[in-house]
Amino acid sequence: MKILLIFFTFYLISDAVRCFSVTGYSGGSILVDSGKLWFSDSVKYMAKLPEWRTIINEKHDKWINEGRFTLFGNNEGKLMIYIRDLNQQDAGRYAIDVPHNQRIYMTLNVEEDSCCKVSKRVMVNIGETANFSCEYSPNHINDVKIIFKEGKDFIETIYSRWKKKERFSISDDKPKNLFSVRITAVTPDDGGVYLCGVWINRDSYSYFIINTVHLHIITAEIMGGINIWQDFYFLTPGLHTAAKRRVKTTQPLDFSMIIIISVCVILLLIGGFTQTVWKLRHERRGDVHAQLPTIPSDGLLYAAVSFQKHEESLSDATFALSQDCIHSDYTTVIYHTRLN
Repeated sequence: MKILLIFFTFYLISDAVRCFSVTGYSGGSILVDSGKLWFSDSVKYMAKLPEWRTIINEKHDKWINEGRFTLFGNNEGKLMIYIRDLNQQDAGRYAIDVPHNQRIYMTLNVEEDSCCKVSKRVMVNIGETANFSCEYSPNHINDVKIIFKEGKDFIETIYSRWKKKERFSISDDKPKNLFSVRITAVTPDDGGVYLCGVWINRDSYSYFIINTVHLHIITAEIMGGINIWQDFYFLTPGLHTAAKRRVKTTQPLDFSMIIIISVCVILLLIGGFTQTVWKLRHERRGDVHAQLPTIPSDGLLYAAVSFQKHEESLSDATFALSQDCIHSDYTTVIYHTRLN
């Protein structure tokens, strides 16, 4: 009886506290299935040891995010731990509290490998076939390859050994340590953030070593007989939430050129309007002014002739020749017609 009690006590303790170790790569991400249940009505707590620095301490029914750290419940109701853009400072021990006095201690090891240094961006026209590759460490050449897609408050399995989504296919090139992903007849809904990597399975938990691929779907619109390309789905690098930011825009990529052309047209219209107003004003005044071109010489520099006609004084006409000063360099002739 005592032996059974000891085993039962040990079972309770081991189930209440779970310890495991995972390995990720600098620049990549890691997704961990803790094996514990997700309770939507409870507060989730995550801290970095040994200083017990709080990372997450809040309540949410499906998805809790803080910077690069996310806790969420998957479709099977399991607690998932998602850490993006790993670096050496992330290595260490973490404590994650779950309801019913249960705690998870997770040790994260971060290694260096060229496979996970940078995320990729792929652009493809709507209706065409998208192709991108995902590298992995030689240490995982025989592990299962898998693809996820990141949503607003979930991560969906797109392709794996157990699930194969229509229009998606994978080919594994083991000598090169990469597998290729092919998506045929892409639609705008195919745009987004894809997480491709390998699955490491353990007895009571599992985790995924992930690379990130941003897929942009480009669609063409005909506007005024001009083919204008638009990127309808754009994902911002360094997301602070695990949700993609989906921006639907009607602005073409050459929008700056349209602005420049519009400004030039407006300036031309303003110039034409100003010139028309100036001509109308001078026609109403009946003024005619002619100026001869300036010719540099020792004598006369230029001459100006001005005729002014007034309808109220047509009977009288005067002619005046004036010189403003003794040493004037110009001569002005003014012809007046007046009607007494």
